[in-house]
Amino acid sequence: MSESMEVQIYESVADVTGEMLLAAREHDWERLAQLEQRCADFVQQLKSCTEEHLSGPSLQRKIASIKKILADDREIRNLVDPWMVKLSAMISSNSNERRLGSSYRQ
Repeated sequence: MSESMEVQIYESVADVTGEMLLAAREHDWERLAQLEQRCADFVQQLKSCTEEHLSGPSLQRKIASIKKILADDREIRNLVDPWMVKLSAMISSNSNERRLGSSYRQ
């Protein structure tokens, strides 16, 4: 993979994580899931290649992309984690209600 292609993929991942952050802010979980798959596809491209030694501006672009990816990921987790806790509690509550309901019928 060429140096510029590697950097372009990192920048594409950074763009997608930015879109993911917007989707999370809007509570658009379906869009977030679609974008996660798109991001995973780019990451797979990076995994399937040998990493080239980058220098100068290319290295700086890669570093800037990684910093943005990490910052977006952190904020996405801050937005999604409370929702996941709430969803887990709802599922657990629903499961408990079903168990209670079935024990009364017996």
